[in-house]
Amino acid sequence: MFTLSQTSRAWFIDRARQAREERLVQKERERAAVVIQAHVRSFLCRSRLQRDIRREIDDFFKADDPGSTKRSALCIFKIARKLLFVFRIKEDNERFEKLCRSILSSMDAENEPKVWYVSLACSKDLTLLWIKQIKSILWYCCDFLKQLKPEILQDSRLITLYLTMLVTFTDTSTWKILRGKGESLRPAMNHICANIMGHLNQHGFYSVLQVCDPCPAVCNFPTLHLQLDFYICVQHTWCPPQKRFS
Repeated sequence: MFTLSQTSRAWFIDRARQAREERLVQKERERAAVVIQAHVRSFLCRSRLQRDIRREIDDFFKADDPGSTKRSALCIFKIARKLLFVFRIKEDNERFEKLCRSILSSMDAENEPKVWYVSLACSKDLTLLWIKQIKSILWYCCDFLKQLKPEILQDSRLITLYLTMLVTFTDTSTWKILRGKGESLRPAMNHICANIMGHLNQHGFYSVLQVCDPCPAVCNFPTLHLQLDFYICVQHTWCPPQKRFS
């Protein structure tokens, strides 16, 4: 009787232990299923968001044909933010090219301050965001320059485009916003250009120019070399040796 009672008790304990382990395994499975579902939903949401943003960007540039009214600088700024948010260098290279052409086109507008992309640098609310954006855009231009081959005609045209972007936003001499009454803004704009150029230098702008140096297109932009030499001189003059870039 005593032995049978002990056997029944051991069987009951073993069954309880097995049931507890099964519940723990089931909870782990449910938790794993929730995690997997969350990752899948997150991936699908991100993919859908990126697809919608890219579609919106494509629609923006399709509507921006030569015969249409020029887009305001604010519109270009907003679409650039969206492109930079989803930007992948291989997938968005054509969109980035169109963005650069749109920005340069806005800078060529006559007597249209609201169209000039650089005019946003004068906005108190957007100055810092604009500086951050143009730094990102110019460095992506540098990334593309590293990959392009000047012996290929299409690549040579893109090299000219991205070098024009670099020249335009590291030198205020072509900014129409500084003509006439805007001349008083020149010191502040020169400071912004110095900030942008310093950022590019710190990220390896000099090495990018060395890669592009054999390209004939670079010979058309001596300003870049002059600016770079100036900032390298300033860096070596004022920075401690451990902080100087090579």
